[in-house]
Amino acid sequence: MMKLLWPLLFCFAFEALAQEATLPFSFKVSERTENLPVYVSPPLPNLYNANANLKVGWGIDSPTGHVIIDHEAWVMFNSGNQYGTHVKVARFKGTDFEHTTRESDGSIDVEKDGSTHFCGGMWYDNSTGILYAPIHCEYKHDINPPAGWCRKKVRLATSTDKGLTWHMEGDILTDYFSKDDDWLKYSGSYFEAGPGDFDFFADSLGGYFYIFSCDSYAPKNGTMNNYLWFNEVARCAFSDKMAPGTWQKFCNGAWTEPGLGGHSSKVSMNSYGIYGRVMYSTFLKKYLRIGVCLGVVDKRFTDLGFRDGSIFMSTCDDLAKQEWSPQLKLFDVPDNDKFGITLTDGNSRDPFVCGNALRIYNYWLYNIPSRAIDVTFAAGNTPTAGFPRYGSYAYEPLPESGDPIVSRKTKIVGCTHPDIMYAGRAWIVKNAPTYYRMQIKECDVPGSSVQFSFKGADIYWRAVADSDAGKADVYIDGKLEETVDCYYRESLPFQFAFIKTGLDPEQTHTVRIVIRADKNPRSRGTMIRHMAFEYAAESYNASAGFTSVMGKNNWLYQQWGDNKYGNLDFLYTHKEDIRTGKENSFYPNCWGRKEICLVGNNYQIPGRMDAVRTFMVPHAGKIRIEGNIEIAKDANAAYAVKIVKNDKDTLLATVVKFAKPISHDFIVPVQKDDAIVFIVKRNDGKNDEKVIWEPTITFLH
Repeated sequence: MMKLLWPLLFCFAFEALAQEATLPFSFKVSERTENLPVYVSPPLPNLYNANANLKVGWGIDSPTGHVIIDHEAWVMFNSGNQYGTHVKVARFKGTDFEHTTRESDGSIDVEKDGSTHFCGGMWYDNSTGILYAPIHCEYKHDINPPAGWCRKKVRLATSTDKGLTWHMEGDILTDYFSKDDDWLKYSGSYFEAGPGDFDFFADSLGGYFYIFSCDSYAPKNGTMNNYLWFNEVARCAFSDKMAPGTWQKFCNGAWTEPGLGGHSSKVSMNSYGIYGRVMYSTFLKKYLRIGVCLGVVDKRFTDLGFRDGSIFMSTCDDLAKQEWSPQLKLFDVPDNDKFGITLTDGNSRDPFVCGNALRIYNYWLYNIPSRAIDVTFAAGNTPTAGFPRYGSYAYEPLPESGDPIVSRKTKIVGCTHPDIMYAGRAWIVKNAPTYYRMQIKECDVPGSSVQFSFKGADIYWRAVADSDAGKADVYIDGKLEETVDCYYRESLPFQFAFIKTGLDPEQTHTVRIVIRADKNPRSRGTMIRHMAFEYAAESYNASAGFTSVMGKNNWLYQQWGDNKYGNLDFLYTHKEDIRTGKENSFYPNCWGRKEICLVGNNYQIPGRMDAVRTFMVPHAGKIRIEGNIEIAKDANAAYAVKIVKNDKDTLLATVVKFAKPISHDFIVPVQKDDAIVFIVKRNDGKNDEKVIWEPTITFLH
């Protein structure tokens, strides 16, 4: 079956700084769903096929690729259990990627407790006869649940007999904390799952190998959020032959971070990243990154992510700089459920370089029919897809990240905070689980505004993009900075709509958002959904600073009893209780023991001892101590709570009752090493109810 599709070769006119743009070429595409090789179009398990004994990556659960060896195309991929210690490797040889015959299987022997996914990226050294293949590895599956994901890294395998036998050389790319239970050392509610699900590119022009990884910020406790996937990239010189210890990650414009344990920055996040492949076009004289939008919903795991599974493309002139263009939609099929991508030139031969024609193989699991898409480039202009300018970011920073926005030092101020001022009577509170504090304020009346004053160098505005969203003018200190278009074809709750850095940190600034009457012509309305502001500040939030390391981020986790404090031990619930069904499984990965007391990211539970969270002041100054205290669910519960400075000055002493939350907000002078102690008193030694308490301490200028 052949179908010819032409893109729309026009674009809408938008104001300066809007998210739309054009790329300087046009293209046409044609789709084929028949006569595809078995390794991109596997037979259904219940259908007879000559390759019925071929387990194609468990139904192609990882990408497939090929390499040219002695002028022949070799296709290799997993055939069998990727999680075993003896992993079979299917081998096909032929004239090109599509026309091959099956050879005898290869194999690789590996240690247990980690996967061995051949992701299709290979390189053959003609001078030595060595075949190199980076390997995607999933490990630490025992953390899921309660964590939203396992851990990932990239290893290197080599073969001297064209893939018949393989040898594992070692790790080449890992996350910052990659050992054992180090994932719980990350600050806050998320951890870096690690670089994996990658695509490999050999750049003969520049002399480097590149691995574009799909990393993610996975919840320590909870469901995976696909919006928080992102691309990062590492490279290695050809002369280093991909060896462990020779890879460098791209971080803030430089290639100085080590592949093993180094920091990295997000790349291509103005277009939300791509899960696909890279190819160089001699016709366009550009590098092309082609695939589905990273973070698209995978219904096997979560419903939190992008809805449009179309195939997109971004371009780059120089891989050393990693300056990727906004994405254009290369193949418009929003309900696409095929995430696997293999690229070749127009003749199905070269995996890295094409001219004015290339071929895309698109497949996944048993979601047949798979497809081959032929793309031909020509002169002209094509509109980009209109993604918002900034990527998706969690409501907590991740200080261990090398990305300047992910690791930002800010205080977040939600839409109902008393410091935020609204003008216009049409602002309405709306609730949803994905919003910060599960709420936003929305308004569609032109001229209505939201305003916030702060002292700091940077300001971030969180506003939900959606199909009925409008435009807003952003003013700082009375000056129009930008007109922001909040339209997008689907709801994006985790985005930043506006970022401004480099303000005078010693001055008090005012940001004001004003709803406009005009809108994007594709939008259904003028709605602005304000979620929060973040501004540069030295601020310490209990949940954002929570970790398995005592004292990290200035927080201690303690008990009080017998007239003395004692430090608690960290409870690795995922190992000790989740799979055995013990009652502590209700409180995964926290400090203490339930019969004594528990302290978690945003709660304290007294038992035989008082549950205590202590902040150690890092330097002298004035601090603002904010928080809200409430009982989770026990209608009969009541608890005495206290805030004490240095175990001498009582700043708060009261009783909290169910359905009657208590708020506190006061300013206190402090000296270095002062202790601000948050105490939930025990109640006759009973195993008590969870008290939600997430204090925030902010230094004032």
